[in-house]
Amino acid sequence: MKPNPKVKAFTLQIRLAKLRLKHRKIKAKIATELNRGAPCDSQLHGLKQQRLGIRHEMVECLSGLRQIAQPAAAQRPN
Repeated sequence: MKPNPKVKAFTLQIRLAKLRLKHRKIKAKIATELNRGAPCDSQLHGLKQQRLGIRHEMVECLSGLRQIAQPAAAQRPN
């Protein structure tokens, strides 16, 4: 059975919202670490790697949403 595109789009939107929240939290942790008297380089590196991974997942979600939207746009009459 082929998955419903609306369900897949909704699932991707939820995933994207969760990733954005996680990205904001990590960004805040990075800012907190940078504002410390002596920021830990290894801690910053790890946080930035996490943020980059989340950003990559966000791009994949957006790409999936665009792929779902394109066939629908192509089917609309002019």
